[in-house]
Amino acid sequence: MRATSALGKDFRLLIVNADGEHYARELARSLPDLAFDWIRPDQPLTDSARQATALACFASALNNGLLRALPRLEWLQALSSGVDGIADHTDLPPDVALTSAHGIHGPAVSEMALTMMLALARDLPAILADQRARHWRRRRQPLLHGKTLAVLGTGMIASELASKCQALGMRTLAVSSSPRPVAGFDQVHARGMLRDVAAQADFLVLLAPLTPSTQGLVDAAVLAAMKPGAYLVNLARAGLCDTTALVDALHGDRLAGAALDVFEREPLPEDDPLWSVPKLLITPHIGGESDRYADQVLPLVAHNVRAWASGDRAGLRNRVR
Repeated sequence: MRATSALGKDFRLLIVNADGEHYARELARSLPDLAFDWIRPDQPLTDSARQATALACFASALNNGLLRALPRLEWLQALSSGVDGIADHTDLPPDVALTSAHGIHGPAVSEMALTMMLALARDLPAILADQRARHWRRRRQPLLHGKTLAVLGTGMIASELASKCQALGMRTLAVSSSPRPVAGFDQVHARGMLRDVAAQADFLVLLAPLTPSTQGLVDAAVLAAMKPGAYLVNLARAGLCDTTALVDALHGDRLAGAALDVFEREPLPEDDPLWSVPKLLITPHIGGESDRYADQVLPLVAHNVRAWASGDRAGLRNRVR
């Protein structure tokens, strides 16, 4: 699909994604004068794709020299909310503009957080194990109602989770680098109060971006401050939490359990000791996935494509640089 009008006559967007064909088809329908190519992450580049001036992908697509193969690249649209692994990628030229998909993940990640909280509180893994063993065992079923949620972060996902938890009768606290009233939260505290807030939590959910100031923020001291019956859930970035300290806390029965959707190494290797840590629920970085992901991100991508192709750089949404 070659551009046939003055609008972005040199513009060509390459979409690298398993659903790339759907993205390209929908974008071409709304922007028929622009050129779009797509490949799956495991496919080689076509000759036309190598002429791309723009790229839409997740960080995982950059692991095979993709950026080095796109000499005309001017703009990268991340399909993820976070841009770690993209913004700091050694192959990304400093003059390439970068935008994120921030703001679309509220429903998916907040629902996954609730799924993890319920699975941990009601010990769903043990219930499933009983079923496989054909063992009829009635277990106590704690409620979320009346419990306290503490969230590291106050972005759109955090706010959506807090609102859902309030509807379930939970008390909701947050920790932020810029404390202010945020929808869904009963209280928002400064980051320096993290230990005090963690000590009140029945569930500590990590939803903050990974930055130099948040790296390792949930350390052994924060974990030690938590109640023995509390749970930790990380759906943001692995680097927010000291994994070694978390494993020690689980082995030492200092936490009731934890759920991780993000890891230092992904995919998590088969021989990684995390697989066998007691009371740890592991999911393969699917917190932001949904059956509507493409439809949720496409309006943002289409807006930014239109802005970039028309030369309206100020009109780009979620510009990182």
